Amino acid sequence: MRPSETHTAGWSGSIRRIGTGLLELIRCRFELFTTELQEEKLRLIHLLLWLAVALTLGVAGLLIGLGALIIWVWMAAGYLGLIALALAALAVAAGIVLAIRRRIKTDPPPFSATAGEFKKDIECLRRD
Repeated sequence: MRPSETHTAGWSGSIRRIGTGLLELIRCRFELFTTELQEEKLRLIHLLLWLAVALTLGVAGLLIGLGALIIWVWMAAGYLGLIALALAALAVAAGIVLAIRRRIKTDPPPFSATAGEFKKDIECLRRD
């Protein structure tokens, strides 16, 4: 084999190894992405289930309590008492919505691990 053929085989081998390495890196990152996607789906379902349970129990409790309270307030204060009762119920609902909003804001952003790995890959490639 002549030296030029060895050099060409060396280049094509190097390119093939680089391509294989890149494909393996992409596959690994894609697997990480799909794992995180599954985790985000489960987290969303979990959050929605707890929200449904909270809403159901909250509505049931409010209806029972408000039914009894409405009768008592109507006898004691008339329409003004009913308006105050409605405002209190709206304030409690707003508090629940704000608590859910706070939780959504404090959780890590979706796919943060995948983004972090891509940043590490870019830094590693820039150093070489």
